[in-house]
Amino acid sequence: MKIVSNSTPLIALSRINELDLLHIIFSRIIVPSAVYNEVVLDGAGRPGVKEVSNASWIIKMEVQNNLAVSMLQIDLDRGEAEAIVLAKEIGADYLLLDEKKAWRVARNSEIKHMGTVGILGLAAKKGLIANLDDTFEKLEKNGFRFTEEVRKKVKEELNTHS
Repeated sequence: MKIVSNSTPLIALSRINELDLLHIIFSRIIVPSAVYNEVVLDGAGRPGVKEVSNASWIIKMEVQNNLAVSMLQIDLDRGEAEAIVLAKEIGADYLLLDEKKAWRVARNSEIKHMGTVGILGLAAKKGLIANLDDTFEKLEKNGFRFTEEVRKKVKEELNTHS
């Protein structure tokens, strides 16, 4: 399975010591250079730096179509733009990202995508998280914002597919 990630899920899961969920669920994660640089090189002293740089299962890959990246940067940051272009280039099964504008672009590009909250829902479904509400609370306490609607949607998905 090919999974490309933007920086937000990597940082958010690192903040709550759950980055390894990505390895357990997806085996490996592919990140474009801009995402790797944003998390590891530009993030000095912040959550995710050590976790991502030490994770041998996170693979850094170069984007080929820099023109497409430049076009997307009109509305998105470089990491989001590279993640979307790379997902398209390698035929990713999923793109992990959280920002609304990037979600819209991914959806319009017909790229399946999932956010941090959805990843946690999937982890709970697989029995990797004992209490999803506690994990959501931990995420919120560490500065990650999401609506009650998103929380309910993920929990409903979990209940209907159990």
